[in-house]
Amino acid sequence: MKWFVVRYIYQIITGEGNHASQFDEQLRLTVADDCEEALQKAERQADNYHHPFRNCNGEMVIWNFICVADLYEIERPEDGAELASVLHEPEDVNAFIDNINRHKSFLQELLPFSTPSIKLF
Repeated sequence: MKWFVVRYIYQIITGEGNHASQFDEQLRLTVADDCEEALQKAERQADNYHHPFRNCNGEMVIWNFICVADLYEIERPEDGAELASVLHEPEDVNAFIDNINRHKSFLQELLPFSTPSIKLF
């Protein structure tokens, strides 16, 4: 069996859809014998990940499956395996670092651990 990363695209529709368009891009792992089986499996499972529900305003929220946008075969995942890498070239480095530190602070509130804030060298 081989491991694959599947990129799903969903459109999120709330109520009558009278809101700014929202799309959810998800990366999920799947196991299959080959690419063809992985794609077929991914498409079969796509509607099972999100079930409609009513939000706090009583509006129905649905994830409309658009497509499987990408499928990548990867090595068998192990501790520390890289799933994705994104290269950033921010115009405002300080704002970028501040944003990262805000995310880190939020995580520290959920799961306290002591690591220093990110600083520029």
